[in-house]
Amino acid sequence: MNKFGAKQIAWLIPVAYIFHLADKYFTGFSDWFSRLFSVDLSLNNFILINSIGFTATILIAILSSFNKINSFVIAVLGTLFFVNGIIHTAATIFTGSYEPGTITGIFLYLALGYLILKKIFPLVPEEQRFLSVLAGIVIQIIVSLVAFNI
Repeated sequence: MNKFGAKQIAWLIPVAYIFHLADKYFTGFSDWFSRLFSVDLSLNNFILINSIGFTATILIAILSSFNKINSFVIAVLGTLFFVNGIIHTAATIFTGSYEPGTITGIFLYLALGYLILKKIFPLVPEEQRFLSVLAGIVIQIIVSLVAFNI
């Protein structure tokens, strides 16, 4: 397990993302989101948004394999995934209905976020840690705003 470092964790990110995307797709996230917020997040737009995100995670994993990505970027994605897992869990609790994506949000995103916190955050320079958390939260907000307005 000691050999399980940033490069390996970087590849867990797109793997977790594709399972989370499938969870949301097959359980009707776009319909759930549209009904809850009175918006029209079409299935095509849901796929478009997530295709961009998934492509970015693959590129980051590839670049990490060649030492072209530093721990800061992985920490940002870890924060993003952890926050997303919390949002899915909170939405399920507060709406009293299952939010599509909650299962993988809990079992993959929260777990991966914790793993990144434990293994990657110590590799991020101390002065950049807050910024990595902030960047992950800001990306989550931007993706949510896009989903509301696409």
